[in-house]
Amino acid sequence: MGANTAKEHHLVPRYWLRAFAEDGHVLGRWRGGAEHRTPVRRAAVARHFNTDPLAEGERRVALETYLDRHVDGPCAPVLRALREGQWPLDGAQYAVALDALAWQVVRTQAFRSFDEQVGRHLFPVLWAQEAVGYCEERLGRPLSEAEHLEVFWTAVQMAPAPSLIADPRSALRAMIRAFERTRDLLAVTGRRLVVLRSAEPLLVLADSGVALRRNDGTFGLTPPLLPETIEVFAPLSPTCLLISTPRAHYRPDQGLTRKIAAKANAGAAAWCQDAVYRLPSMSWPAHLRLAGTPLEVRPPRLSAVPAQQSGPEPAHPEIRSGELRTLLEQLSHTPTDQHPFPATDGRRPA
Repeated sequence: MGANTAKEHHLVPRYWLRAFAEDGHVLGRWRGGAEHRTPVRRAAVARHFNTDPLAEGERRVALETYLDRHVDGPCAPVLRALREGQWPLDGAQYAVALDALAWQVVRTQAFRSFDEQVGRHLFPVLWAQEAVGYCEERLGRPLSEAEHLEVFWTAVQMAPAPSLIADPRSALRAMIRAFERTRDLLAVTGRRLVVLRSAEPLLVLADSGVALRRNDGTFGLTPPLLPETIEVFAPLSPTCLLISTPRAHYRPDQGLTRKIAAKANAGAAAWCQDAVYRLPSMSWPAHLRLAGTPLEVRPPRLSAVPAQQSGPEPAHPEIRSGELRTLLEQLSHTPTDQHPFPATDGRRPA
């Protein structure tokens, strides 16, 4: 790991950004319209993004170290092979490419913003459920339907801000668990990877790296984040687009058309948190606009009916990697000198 890795964490790996660079620099455009030449080492970074705030020493950057060694290390040569025209990939390379896509979906500010917004919307409901259980425990009996609804809605209205009792490591756990879900979705039967190429630079790269396009052509963050029909657009270079899709309408023999490139660039503009990068010698795509604010999750419409019987508890996906299981255990264990935080991970539908 470089000396800078412990603090400045790349949301898009440096090996990926370099494909959009000239002389070690990319040209970034921000929401206000300003453009700056940015060195690759400073592009798409966030300070302490993957740091465990409750750990000490090397354990503080254990997740960033994992991404560096076990994700970016193996993925870099496979995506480079794709950019350079190697296709099809063998089974092992294909699996690594899916790893790269899945991690890129969840390791960004866009995903974390999604996770936090969902948490803010659902926290009052979880708080109210706890309030109902607390009342029943104190009374020593189940609440009547009328009492249940009265306590529930009163608690929804009086719920504190989630930040007051938030676990600062919940976003890191959510990222790991969402990787497993995303990876499983990308590997389902009927979904395939498609590589499209152009002779001239057409593609830009968001600080999210990838964009998720829905069946209706939108790029919103409204849950569920990953329906089976979702397409993942991943510009690997200004002339190479990797797509994970369940559809069969792409024609690699026709290459990367301007129409498909425009869709990918629209996704980059939608999914960026702060900036979109491109080759310094490449013109900004015509008609491409960055919205004034990042994507927002629409608040859900709430209704409440007392349950007749409890259903099964939601289960998290199995963590297959031993290293990831160890990381998740570290991020779930509260140090003895810290106050425990409420377990809210079950609410995260990522």
